[in-house]
Amino acid sequence: MKQYFSLAEQNRKLAEENTYLLSILESKHKIVSPDVKVVFDTIRNQQYKYIPAQIINNSVNSRHNYLTLNKGYAQGIKPEMAVISQDGVVGIVKGVSKNYSSVISMLNLDYKISAKIRKNQYFGSLSWDGLNYRTVVLNEIPLHADIQIGDTIVSSGFSSIYPEGILIGTISSFEEKSGSFYEIDVQLSVDFKKLYHVYVIENMLRDERLLLEETLDESK
Repeated sequence: MKQYFSLAEQNRKLAEENTYLLSILESKHKIVSPDVKVVFDTIRNQQYKYIPAQIINNSVNSRHNYLTLNKGYAQGIKPEMAVISQDGVVGIVKGVSKNYSSVISMLNLDYKISAKIRKNQYFGSLSWDGLNYRTVVLNEIPLHADIQIGDTIVSSGFSSIYPEGILIGTISSFEEKSGSFYEIDVQLSVDFKKLYHVYVIENMLRDERLLLEETLDESK
């Protein structure tokens, strides 16, 4: 009965998410060269593929929280894919069965992501401290960086998992730490107690990037 009465709200949110994803897909195509313009083939140069899913289990009260999705490898889900909602970053796929997948939530002490301040591009490591389910902590931002309460924090794009610029939250407070860096509290844009619809992101160029980076590591 609860699901029935929430259908209108869910449909509204789905419509908003579809619009949001269309704008993402429009901006996430690789440019072959400044002189080459592909008119009819937009899929060939697409870097990220988005797979819709629903959350069928979710926890926020543990120190190692997980989500369960209603999609698995039969629907194209693989480990280490990014998971987002319309409101921002959610987590990373951990385990996959035929029709289900488990996701390491941002609200997990084992979760870390490279994040940056959108206005000035300073980046650091972002993680959860196990305290408030609405707040995470951004470290390694130097003291000379210009930061203010309310500044937007997004994914840096430095990992092979998340696209650049996915919303994470806004700065709620900060203080000097260790004499050289800030410790920044970030108010999450996602309310994990209200999550239902998410999207799993496949980076279709990930294997190529990882192979190149492994080759560089071996040459050291």
